[in-house]
Amino acid sequence: MLLDLVYAVAEDHPGEIAIVHGDQRITYRDFVERVERLAAGLADRGLGAGDPIALLLPNVPEFVIALYAITGMGAAIVPLNPQLKHDELKFRLQQSGVRGIISDDRAVGVCERVVAGLEHPVEIITTSTAHGHGTTIASLIESGEPRRLPARSPDEVFVYQFSSGSTGRPKRVARTHGNVCAEARAYPAAFGTGVGDGVFCVAPLFHDYGMTCSLLASTPAGATLVMLEDPNPFLLKRHRAIELIERERPTIFPGVPFTFRLLAEAPQEADMSSLRLCFSAGTALPREVFDAFLERFGVPVRQLYGSTETGTLAANLDEHPIATFASVGKPIGDVEIAVVDEHGAPVATGAVGELLVASPALTSGYLDQPELTAAAFRDGRYLTGDLGRIDEEGRVYITGRKKLLIPVGGYKVDPIEVEDVLNTHPSIAEAVVVGVPGDNAGEEVVKAAVVPTATCDAQDVIRYAQERLANYKVPQIVEFRDEIPKSPTGKILRQYLL
Repeated sequence: MLLDLVYAVAEDHPGEIAIVHGDQRITYRDFVERVERLAAGLADRGLGAGDPIALLLPNVPEFVIALYAITGMGAAIVPLNPQLKHDELKFRLQQSGVRGIISDDRAVGVCERVVAGLEHPVEIITTSTAHGHGTTIASLIESGEPRRLPARSPDEVFVYQFSSGSTGRPKRVARTHGNVCAEARAYPAAFGTGVGDGVFCVAPLFHDYGMTCSLLASTPAGATLVMLEDPNPFLLKRHRAIELIERERPTIFPGVPFTFRLLAEAPQEADMSSLRLCFSAGTALPREVFDAFLERFGVPVRQLYGSTETGTLAANLDEHPIATFASVGKPIGDVEIAVVDEHGAPVATGAVGELLVASPALTSGYLDQPELTAAAFRDGRYLTGDLGRIDEEGRVYITGRKKLLIPVGGYKVDPIEVEDVLNTHPSIAEAVVVGVPGDNAGEEVVKAAVVPTATCDAQDVIRYAQERLANYKVPQIVEFRDEIPKSPTGKILRQYLL
């Protein structure tokens, strides 16, 4: 399946560069050998087919090597944000039933504390021996015997991921080898990627956008994955990003509006002429960001659309990118997108409705949540929760959302998840979380409206959240109220909290 595509590249172009990271330049020949050795090393530790193995890693070559090694041996990856706090991580590890964790030094401490409270043993593998762990990725690669990994069934689980779906708490989805391979095969046809191309990777690989539009769009096609070392905070790393683009000359750049705005505003000179495709996703691309990047570098930023449940659905590859800048383009590969009304019936061309999609990369539903699956998945199609329209030429435009998700710095924050945490505070009777406009166009900040039961201040609420939530989910604004506005039926009127 997916690894078979990489094997084919390594056989035909063994000396081509698969990954660039700092001073490391890993050829496809060496990459495949490391994948095989790590798979053998993991098997020696008792991990095997069907075992979920969590990856808590930043954008490093070890993430890519581990992804192929784990899935190549028939286990499933569980990519998780290294910023997750104890309770967030515990929930995801328990839900996934992980048998192994591969972590860097920054996340290993919280991993150890979580694992100590689990009922089943979990193998922890680290990127170094700094925390006293003898089992490292390097040691497993060194000890493992390289051996070609067998082809996997398209029905085997490739990855377990957590999605906020439309609304509500994190939901676990499984995508199979068949799903992931179908998406990987769509990129060369849609983007023209192949040997000689470079994909500039700043999106986190644990997130679906980074994993698909950076990783799946590069190594299976023979392109080079050019990884920016520790890209956060991007404001402090943009000079390095510019240097890397000028040095490595990548051709494709998947980013978010925030990264393109910061690059357009960079004080240093920059040559972006190698880029032929820049994609923005995650939230709507503001026109001022599009104009600023185009004016400075002569490269249009095109919008792209997808989700954790589906992978990439559409990309703006129009020959007139300026005139169509607001569109996310047409469906790629075998993806189908329709617009339906609240009853599921198709609407007229150009009319706004909910986007209903079908794709060979689409998951079959939310694991262990049959009611949510029945509501969102119908006859092999998925109701995205996004509102949009399709013009006469087949271009898709996103016009709004039924979702509550809040776009923050390239991430999506589920307000229900934050509310669940705040409502456990001993001095809070009720908390409601919304997104309000931030300083930058297209970005929002998290705001909490709180009804207190006892004396507490904003810093106390923020500190409580910081101890339990990843930093990007923590409210930046806390507003105290006597009551939360609600309709006569008890529905929270969020529009009055903005």
